[in-house]
Amino acid sequence: MNFIEYKKTLRYKNYSNIKIFFRYVEYVTKNILINLIIKLNFFVHKPKRCIDLGSFKDNRFINFLIYALKDDFIFLYKNDENTKKLFHRIGLLNFFRYTGPNVKFINQTKLNFVHSKNETNINKICFNTNYFKYFYDNNEIKKEQMIMPYYMYPRIYNSFYNKIYSKKKPNFNLRIFFSGSVFDEVYKNFYWKKESEKFPNRIDIINNVIKEFKNEIFFINSKKDIKSKEIFKKKIVFCLHNKMIKKTSYILNFKNNFDFYRNSCFHLTCPGAVMPLCHHLIEGMKVGSIPITNCEKLLYPNLDLNISLHYSNIDQLNDQIKKALDMKEEEIIYMREKVFNYYDQHLSPKNFKFKFIKALNIKNQEIICCDDHRSVEKMINN
Repeated sequence: MNFIEYKKTLRYKNYSNIKIFFRYVEYVTKNILINLIIKLNFFVHKPKRCIDLGSFKDNRFINFLIYALKDDFIFLYKNDENTKKLFHRIGLLNFFRYTGPNVKFINQTKLNFVHSKNETNINKICFNTNYFKYFYDNNEIKKEQMIMPYYMYPRIYNSFYNKIYSKKKPNFNLRIFFSGSVFDEVYKNFYWKKESEKFPNRIDIINNVIKEFKNEIFFINSKKDIKSKEIFKKKIVFCLHNKMIKKTSYILNFKNNFDFYRNSCFHLTCPGAVMPLCHHLIEGMKVGSIPITNCEKLLYPNLDLNISLHYSNIDQLNDQIKKALDMKEEEIIYMREKVFNYYDQHLSPKNFKFKFIKALNIKNQEIICCDDHRSVEKMINN
């Protein structure tokens, strides 16, 4: 990537040209080091079945896939300019632990990772990223198909996932939690043509909640606020970021974020930058927080009213927030248990691994999965 191309990737950062130049020098230096590190990935792995990724496409679901299958498979790659993307996605330790160059495994039978069922290869499994088309076409799952569950923020699977734990009862004073970016230039432009009223953009949703329930909201504006005694005197906790910053620079790190999800009775879900689904939905459900969501039909199986509160417009959202604020504790406990069960049976990496291995006995297997913006592009272009 040359300087002009790199500068375009920072269009939302509002950096000066001098700062961009130094960031570019840092980027080039890191690339040189990464190229050297990649060449060291020649260690002999324990005998496992192989999945050959080929020339890596920078798929967003790769972190979930590797985490789910790492104990049973090694992931191979074609050593080319795209290998750095794989390295960046999964991190140094996972790169050395779970991947290897495919030229080192020439004589081993491989399961090939393909993007089209038309590709002629006997030992193949097709990853179909036209995720939203499947749901809007109301297709039934065929024998040779399976749905990869939508996932948390991908980097969570690199090293943090095993540190996440749950608790049976939430803090009933903390009724609703939301944490995320509200940077206007990114999130205000969201428009979902299929159902525009059902899926307002994140900025409109958050502004509405603040307007209607401001007296109930505690705003986390700094790390000091996390330990404030005032925080649980409010029923809604928001941690909002109005700048484009790295996830690792958020006020709430992964641990803090999951602490709030774990203790919250409900969590509010809002669209991402380009699609209705957002990782927040899955992160909250992992630890039992009940989603207030408009994405109930975009997960498989659909979320029913035993495990979620649904809204299809702003007025319904306000009604559901009032319902969450007033719900009896025993009903919250009942729904929370249902959320735990749903996650374990349909969204967890271990359940996906079980289904994946079972599916290997079926010819022409196709996995329907969400690749975030690429899946949106596919739906728009079809």
